[in-house]
Amino acid sequence: MQLLIVGAGPVGLSLALALARRGIAFRQIDQAPAPSAHSKALAIQARTLEALAPLGAAAPILAAALRPAGATFHLDGATAGLTLSQAVHPDFPSVVILPQAVTERLFAEALAGAGAPPPARGTALLALDAGSGAATLRHPDGSTEQARFDHVIGCDGAHSAVRKAAGIAFEGAAYQEQFVLADGQCSGLEPGRLHFFPGRHAAGFCFPLPGGGWRGVAVLPPEALPPAEGDLSPFRFPGVAFRDATWWSAFRISHRIAATFRAGSVLLAGDAAHIHSPAGGQGMNLGIQDACSLALALPQGEAALAAWAAERRAVAAMVVRRTDAMTRAMLGQTAALRRLRAVALRVLPLLPPARRRFERALAGLDYPPIGSGRRPAMPG
Repeated sequence: MQLLIVGAGPVGLSLALALARRGIAFRQIDQAPAPSAHSKALAIQARTLEALAPLGAAAPILAAALRPAGATFHLDGATAGLTLSQAVHPDFPSVVILPQAVTERLFAEALAGAGAPPPARGTALLALDAGSGAATLRHPDGSTEQARFDHVIGCDGAHSAVRKAAGIAFEGAAYQEQFVLADGQCSGLEPGRLHFFPGRHAAGFCFPLPGGGWRGVAVLPPEALPPAEGDLSPFRFPGVAFRDATWWSAFRISHRIAATFRAGSVLLAGDAAHIHSPAGGQGMNLGIQDACSLALALPQGEAALAAWAAERRAVAAMVVRRTDAMTRAMLGQTAALRRLRAVALRVLPLLPPARRRFERALAGLDYPPIGSGRRPAMPG
């Protein structure tokens, strides 16, 4: 079986590690000359740690990550908070915080320990026939290579060259709101907790980082002018001073899902297959779970791959739908919605069933374990 993994971010690396642990050969390319040094995705859920444990990757993540003690909701001058019980999963905390660059480094170290070759960086996919698996690759020196693969796996992000080459539609829509994120120092927040700001004119989040520092995410209304490079004014949450940013990025996002996760020789995982708002921190987790479950299905033949594609698309559809609902609930600015949101967030910590449901969702436990063959209760 000839396999080509396109992309060496957390999804591509976790797929490579899962295949290497099972003794399955592959090639892996990434057009970027080096791994990203930015923190990007932060949250790693219990469900993801559960998938990574058999690969020997969960323990290093837990050793390096920060375990948040709880969540605080800031509601027009008042606060409501809940403590994470750390007991919704028998083996792992509900969620841990680790910069994506560190996660990728740990995956790369595990890959090297498994004796797998590193990704061929600076190598791009120029052309692909999805039906035959015939691919044209361009190497860093400008030379090209023609090769044929049984499966080409697109782990190459939202603008996936693999998905586009296969002609797979990416269905959904863009949010009108603008998103700004920054890593820096912050005062005015209780340390070690996740902080949510569903404000009147903007929404935001602040998450603590391992070793100190904070990640801020601000959501600006559609009519807001684009912020200037490095502008920290979007992070002026009540009582909070955000400063000394080491990384800053402004962007717009969409909620989209591939029409199919499998077409001919092509398979899609991670952002190549589904994207959504950062609310809930589910994106990287969903992609890593795609990868770990795909590694189980690949050696089992066509029927297993068909089942994998259907199961993962159903899970992704549920997550995209729920994340979209969560995002709109956080951003909604009508007076009625603001009142309903404030009441719901104040009551949440007081009701054990609601609190447990929130934590299970945060942990990624409200959809099936990878490889279970079960689809979410809600149809995708």
